[in-house]
Amino acid sequence: MSKRQRPLNRQLLLLGTVPAILMFLVLLVFFTSARLDDVRQDLFNTTQVIADNLSPAVEYAVVSGNTSALRQILKRTINRSDVAWIRVYDINDSEVGVETRGNIVPDSEDAYVFRSDILQQPLELEQNTQLDWFEPGLATSSGAIRIGSVEVAVSGSRLTAQRQEIVFSSFAVAISVLIITLLIINQIANRISRPIQDLTENVKRMIDGKYEAPRKSSRAAAEITELEHNIGALAYHLSQLRASREKTLAVSEQARERAESANNAKSEFLAMMSHELRTPLNGVLGMLELMAEEPMTDKQKDYMLTARRATEDLLTVISDILDFSRVERGMLILEHRTFDLRQLIENCAATYRHECQAKGLELSTLFTPNWPENCTVRGDAMRLRQVIAGLIDNAIKFTDDGSIDVRSDWIVMDDNSFYLSCEVKDSGSGIPTEHISDIFNSFEQVDSSSSRRYGGTGMGLALVQRLIELMGGHIRVETDLGAGSSFFFELPFETVTLVPEASHSVETTASVQPPGTPSLLALVVEDNEVNQRVACALLRKLGFETTSASNGEIAVAMVTEGPHRYDLILMDCQMPVMDGYEATRCIRAWEAVDERAPLPIIALTADALPGTDHACRSAGMNDYLAKPVRKEILKGIIGRWLRLPATSADVTK
Repeated sequence: MSKRQRPLNRQLLLLGTVPAILMFLVLLVFFTSARLDDVRQDLFNTTQVIADNLSPAVEYAVVSGNTSALRQILKRTINRSDVAWIRVYDINDSEVGVETRGNIVPDSEDAYVFRSDILQQPLELEQNTQLDWFEPGLATSSGAIRIGSVEVAVSGSRLTAQRQEIVFSSFAVAISVLIITLLIINQIANRISRPIQDLTENVKRMIDGKYEAPRKSSRAAAEITELEHNIGALAYHLSQLRASREKTLAVSEQARERAESANNAKSEFLAMMSHELRTPLNGVLGMLELMAEEPMTDKQKDYMLTARRATEDLLTVISDILDFSRVERGMLILEHRTFDLRQLIENCAATYRHECQAKGLELSTLFTPNWPENCTVRGDAMRLRQVIAGLIDNAIKFTDDGSIDVRSDWIVMDDNSFYLSCEVKDSGSGIPTEHISDIFNSFEQVDSSSSRRYGGTGMGLALVQRLIELMGGHIRVETDLGAGSSFFFELPFETVTLVPEASHSVETTASVQPPGTPSLLALVVEDNEVNQRVACALLRKLGFETTSASNGEIAVAMVTEGPHRYDLILMDCQMPVMDGYEATRCIRAWEAVDERAPLPIIALTADALPGTDHACRSAGMNDYLAKPVRKEILKGIIGRWLRLPATSADVTK
């Protein structure tokens, strides 16, 4: 662990221990060496004093030659001191007495020897003495006379033992003092670090969301006390913020729930409006389609075509609203089917040629020379057509004279993919610079006043932009006020290699029955009388015999209890009494109990919102068809499940 990672308590211990140890070593060396010198000096001085004091004591014994008295003095001295041995010499340095401690032999070991001379001092008489017989001239006043010497030896082991004792005692005392010092340092470090550790734990609890004020430390430093106060204030502030956040989140959750409720209500409203609008439109378009097959005058045909075009325009607006709702909710699913790209662009532009001619506009479709012969690609043809149609329709709306050009370029990326670069250019009024950023906003127009010249919902370009982005492309606009506008978009597509087909192909999975085959019976379950008549008329044109029911309950009774065996059921989803979903479940349950083959049930509904197809199939329906119903679309879907009966038109062909 590096120094920066050591705990504060350990750092404080280290900070206090290192100087203490250094001081301990210095003092230990200093005082121990001083004591050792003192002991050595004291031992030497003591031994020398013994020698100096012993020399006068043995003066008489040496002079008189009293060896018994000399031995007694030496023995007493040995017993009352720590000397190793004592030797006494006469004036001729001849040994007159020796005494040792125990079995020590003089000069047999390391010893320190101290010598002192035995002196015979002259006798000094006082001046007023009463001894007349003693003449001063006879006195020995010439000085002390050396009559011998005394050697006192102290053993070196004695000095060594004292030194060891001093070193041991010094170390014992020093270690004790060091331990006490470390304990004191540890206590001081704990008093400093413990409040900081408590503050650290308190901050960790605050990170975990437990905003508690730290406990006050009575013996902490002033700085730590201030830090505790500040952290307590911070904890209180954070607790207030959390309470405020929880309150805000609760309000936001309520707002989200209200928004979801409003969104669900909007979806239900769109579904209901889709059903309510498509139901009459289905009847109108169906009747107009049936009328188109009847003999009429030219004026009647013109009136009929005008009514049909207006109805289809209304249907387009409804479809745009539903598509926009799908895109906004992320429920729009793109298809990946094979189609001829050039043919799609040409056909889409051709549908607007009559409208351009009516306004005196020239509509041209141009392709760059690098277009390959094989233009078969894989993608969502319907959404691409919707994008091009939206841009052409927008150009026609804002162009009074001049031309509209649709230019397409093929940009190769690799062997299997390319970019379609398409430009829709008009010679209309153009767009003011300040409004360019707003033209792709939902339900917004350049001129939003009540007296605006051009009508519309203001949703076309917004839907076009979202569809292009959903397909992985982008769109941009260039405009010159008064000179027209150009919309550019690029979309990625996957190229498809065509495989040579056989000499014949089958368009549908069902073939037409030969003449003479018994007619098939179809049941139309529809609560709207007009839609009933339209569906029955379309089925009869396809060779069916038909009967109808106004709700699901009647339809279930007709299928399960009626005398007829039906070959096909067109089932509306939203009906009174019993809807189409419940009616289908009842019919499927009856088929399972009686072990009957399942009847083809095709959903026929004006609800075109996302999820309707899945709901229909989950209820047991075989297929799904959104209103308004077209004859060819109906024929194709029925052909998936039944062998269609032959009609007079088929026989003629």
